[in-house]
Amino acid sequence: MSVFGYNKDCTSKEQILTKVREAILEKDEKHFSTINLQDDTWLPFDEEDGAEFTFVKRFKENGGIFMYFEEMEHFKEAMQQFVAENNWSPLLTTSPYIKEIFADSEIEFSDDYKDMERKNKVSIIDCECMIAQTGSIMVSDATAGSRAAYAFADTLIVVAHPSQIVAKMKDAFWLMKEKYCDNQPAIMTIISRSTRSTDIENSSVVGAYGFRQIALFLVEDLTTHTS
Repeated sequence: MSVFGYNKDCTSKEQILTKVREAILEKDEKHFSTINLQDDTWLPFDEEDGAEFTFVKRFKENGGIFMYFEEMEHFKEAMQQFVAENNWSPLLTTSPYIKEIFADSEIEFSDDYKDMERKNKVSIIDCECMIAQTGSIMVSDATAGSRAAYAFADTLIVVAHPSQIVAKMKDAFWLMKEKYCDNQPAIMTIISRSTRSTDIENSSVVGAYGFRQIALFLVEDLTTHTS
């Protein structure tokens, strides 16, 4: 028999946490309730160009580095070469999917972001989706694992698949709503370009508050990406 709806075997701390969680859910029953998902207030999108072409075009216009691979093995071979040539070892990641991809490779990984201060500052993550309308990438703590993965690196590498490209911003929100329902990730971030600031002597400084460059490695879908 429960007490006030809670298992009487629960500790006081557990009961308090349960009440807090329920209070949060009660106040926010409908995620994105303040967003009009039907309103196109973003950049115009030419349907004839297609989502894939438009995304790559706008991502590169935003300053992103883009590479396409038809096979996962070719991508993995290229990554091993990049890591060796640029002394990127260990690559920093908290993404389970990335670790799964390279489970049988010789690439060394670390999930200790304190290493950022003294090592190569190269991080690799996967993403929720890519948004053609803005050339942006949506990431969350559910896929990237930690905000540190994309907040503290000098170079950010994102691994994705063509099936993750959506046409418009509203499609990205619908995707998240359908994928996670009432268990939305705590942190969702839309990345459009490297960070810039004019705080220092009114000069534009790239990477002042985050990564200096972003590279997207798009790998053709051979298996379903489920992260």
